[in-house]
Amino acid sequence: MMKGMKRRKFLKAAVSTALGVTLGGARASFAVAANGSMPTRRLGKTGYDASIFSLGGMFTIEERDNRDEAVAIINRALDLGVNYIDSAEAYGDGGSELNIGEVMRSRRDEVFLTTKTRERKAEKIAAELFDNSLERLQTDHVDLYFCHGVHTSEVLDETLDRETGAITAIEKFRDQGRIRHIGISSHSTALLIEALERYDFDCVFVTLNPARLVMNGPDNVTDLFEIAREKDVGVVAMKVIGGGGARILEKGVAIEQAMRYALSFPVATANIGVSTMEQLEEDVRLAKAFTPLNAEERRQLEVQAGAHNA
Repeated sequence: MMKGMKRRKFLKAAVSTALGVTLGGARASFAVAANGSMPTRRLGKTGYDASIFSLGGMFTIEERDNRDEAVAIINRALDLGVNYIDSAEAYGDGGSELNIGEVMRSRRDEVFLTTKTRERKAEKIAAELFDNSLERLQTDHVDLYFCHGVHTSEVLDETLDRETGAITAIEKFRDQGRIRHIGISSHSTALLIEALERYDFDCVFVTLNPARLVMNGPDNVTDLFEIAREKDVGVVAMKVIGGGGARILEKGVAIEQAMRYALSFPVATANIGVSTMEQLEEDVRLAKAFTPLNAEERRQLEVQAGAHNA
């Protein structure tokens, strides 16, 4: 692990350049599609071309008593070119999966479908928990299954234990074709680096916003993107407009700025939840009009959002 860390420190200047001044070298993948369609990016070793804006499974989507509106938003998202939908068993106590399942019943082949679990023990996942997720989602498989909210090394140890850890059950379901790819989500960039050193994950889900809200270890972001590049791991951005009760909008940062910030890093998609159809339409419009920020523009936006002093 130390050898890998030293190598990344040696390469850090080059990677910083790749993330900053010479982002123009990757502008072809960042460009708006000529026909106004939704731009896509490759999701690492999964090989899937994900829409750069993807639909999160919280807010209206997770509300059991608001199914009609949730279903309408999901259907409209697919109509607008969104092809990646995220959920979790914990969102709305299964409500998110239930509402998404109403759409998956007829449109499953249009979506890269993900869900997540906070369980750390194999026996708990195998004891109907995963089957319940598939039943709510009305599908026989998910494209990506995340170990959810792994924020400490101790929790990572428990999850990856080769005898009792959740990973053993997840691998079994993958071998059966019920899970296509395995990912991990965390608010800690350092933890995600450790996770990629220890296990061959396909994707990571990381907090990324200019205010650095709910973002533990933001100074490790460059190292995370470097190891993800080395291992061809897909990176999904979360909490693009904040989280944990805090919103960057309250810091004078517009949604357009937040989305441009996240998408100016080498992420495959920015996963954002919406509460209304109007918010969905706006997010899709911004994604289709996306142009990247350079390194100085990103830094100035961080200053504006209060991440650090000028």
